Amino acid sequence: MKHLIYIFLCLNALLLKAQTPSFVAQVSKNKVVIGEVFQLAFTINGQGNNLVYPNLNMFDIYSGPNQSQSMSIVNGNMSQSTTVSFYLLPKKEGKFTIGSASIMSGGQKLETKPIVIEVMKGNPANAQANQNQQQNQQQATPPTSKNIDGDDLFVKTSLNKSKCILGEQLILSQRVYSRVDLRGFQNVKFPPYNGFWTQQETGNQQIDLHQENVNGVMYYVAELSKVYVFPQRTGKLTIEPIEIECVVRRAVNRQPRNIFEQFFGAGGYEDVIVKVKSKPVSVDVIDLPSNNKPLNFTGAVGDFSYKAEVDNHTIKANEAINLKITITGKGNIKLIDPLKLNLPESFEVYDPKISENIKTQGGVSGSVVYNYLMIPREKGEFILNNIEFNYFNPDKKQYISLPSPDIAINVLQGDASSAQVVTSTKNGIKETENDIRYIKTGDLELQSQGSYFFSSFTHYMLLLVPICLFILGLFFVNRYNKANSDVVAVKERKAARIAKKQLVQAEKHMQQNEKELFFNETLNALNKYISDKFAIAIADLSKEKIKEMLLQKQMDELIITRLIDTLNTCEYAKYAPSAVTGDLNKVYNDTVQLISDIENRFKK
Repeated sequence: MKHLIYIFLCLNALLLKAQTPSFVAQVSKNKVVIGEVFQLAFTINGQGNNLVYPNLNMFDIYSGPNQSQSMSIVNGNMSQSTTVSFYLLPKKEGKFTIGSASIMSGGQKLETKPIVIEVMKGNPANAQANQNQQQNQQQATPPTSKNIDGDDLFVKTSLNKSKCILGEQLILSQRVYSRVDLRGFQNVKFPPYNGFWTQQETGNQQIDLHQENVNGVMYYVAELSKVYVFPQRTGKLTIEPIEIECVVRRAVNRQPRNIFEQFFGAGGYEDVIVKVKSKPVSVDVIDLPSNNKPLNFTGAVGDFSYKAEVDNHTIKANEAINLKITITGKGNIKLIDPLKLNLPESFEVYDPKISENIKTQGGVSGSVVYNYLMIPREKGEFILNNIEFNYFNPDKKQYISLPSPDIAINVLQGDASSAQVVTSTKNGIKETENDIRYIKTGDLELQSQGSYFFSSFTHYMLLLVPICLFILGLFFVNRYNKANSDVVAVKERKAARIAKKQLVQAEKHMQQNEKELFFNETLNALNKYISDKFAIAIADLSKEKIKEMLLQKQMDELIITRLIDTLNTCEYAKYAPSAVTGDLNKVYNDTVQLISDIENRFKK
C-alpha cells in the first residue's frame, strides 16, 4: 500500500510539472460606485512562489488575502490552480489602474495585465446595503434579472481590422458575453451586410462556451457566428447591430408550488428573456493602389497560385482543344473575373466553364477552374505565352504577377471533308462555302418593305372586337336585370314550371299508390300555381275568388269548371282518402292539361 501511494504521488508531481503555467488577474466588476465592495482575484494555474501584489493604496482592503486551491483531472490530464482574492472598497471617485502582479513559476516570471477600475458616484444607502450584504456573504453575489445590465450580459460585433483594402477578406464575429446563468438564445436578428460580399463559415453548428478576460472581468463567451466579409466599395462601411433575445435563469423568492419543485429546487428559479443589442462597427475601406497596377488585373485580392495547361498539344485545324486555368489560394477567390485571353487571331475561343471547390473553415479558400474551349482555324505552330494572372497581396501591399509557362500547340492541316469557317486576319476576311450566307438556300419568301401586320386593316379590326364584345355583354346584362326586377312578373312567368316540378313529386306518390300524399301534392301545386300566376296570396285563395278572378281574365267557363272540380276532388281526397275510388292517373293528367290550357289561353 505504501508503494502505491508513493507511485501515485510521483505521478501527480510529474503531471503538475508538465502543466503549462499561467497567471491571470480578474475583478468581479470594473465599474463600481462609492461604498460598493468588489472582488480582486489572482489565479495561478500550476505551481508558483514569490507572489508580489500590486499597489492597492487607492482602495480599502475589506477582506483578504483569501486563498483557495482546486485540482481537476480531465481526460487523464491533471491541473491545479491557486487563487488569492481581496475584497476592496474604493475611497473616491475616478479611474484607477490596478497594476500588474508577478509570481515565479518554473524558473520564469509571470505577470498579470493591469486592470482599470472606474469608480462612480452612487447612492450611499444602496452602497451601505451592498456592503452589509458583502459582509454577510463574503463573496460576490450573482446578479438577478432585476439588476442585469451591460456589464453582466452583452453581445459584441467585432471585425479583425478597422482599416482594409478594397476586396480584402475580413473576419466578422458575433459573440455573447455573459456573467449570468445563460440558458439559450431565440429570435436572433442578424444585420444586413450592405456593401460587403459575405461567406458564412461552415462546420460545427453547435455553440461552444469558453472563458475570456475582458478588462479584468472573466466572462463566458458564446460565438454565435463567424462570417467572412469582403468590402465591395470604398469609404466608411458600417455593419448594423445584431439583436438577440437571451434566455437567462434567475433565482426567485417564491415558495415551491408542489412537492416536486420543493424536492428538486425548481421553485426557486425561473427563466426570463433579456434582449441585448450590439454596437455598430465600422471599417475604413481604401481603394487598391494605382501605382504598378497591371492592365489585365481581374480584382483578385489575397494570396494565390496559378496554373495553365492544355489537354492536347497537337491537333488538326477546326478541332477543339481545352485550355484549363486553375487559381488556388485564399481571399476573394469567388469574386475573381475570368481571365482575358490574348490568343492568336486564328483561334476561336468560347466563354469558360467555371467549377469551384471552396472551403470556409479558417477563411475563404480553395480553387477555381476555368475551362476554355478553343478551336484553331489555321494550321501552324503557336506558342501561348501571354496568359498571366495578377492579384494584390494585402499583407505585402503590392501587386503580384504570375506568368504562365510557354504552351506550344502544333496545329496540323485539317481533313478535306471538314468545314472551314470565317477567320479574321490582318489582310481581311476569308469567305468559304460554309459562310453564314449559305445557311438558308432557295426562295427566302421576302416581303416588300412596309408590309407589316401592325397598323394594318386587320390589326385595327381585331382591336375593335373586344370593344364590341364588351358593349354586347353590357346590353345582355341590363336586359337580364330589367327582366328580373319585377318580382310579380317573374313569379308569373315561372308559375307553370314550378307547378310541373311539384307534380313530378305527385306522380311518384301515384306510382306508389299513396293516395293521400298524391292529392295533397296535387292540391299544393294548383294553389301555388294560381297564387304565382295571378299574384294572390295563398291564404286569400277561395273557390269563389278564383272563379271571379278567372272570369275577369275572360277565361273559358269550361276551364273554370274543370279547375274548381279538380280542387274539390283534391280537398275531399285530402281529408277522406279512403273514400276516393277514382283513377289517380286521370286526375294527374287532367291537372297537367288544365295548367297547359290556362297557359295557352293567356298567351292568346
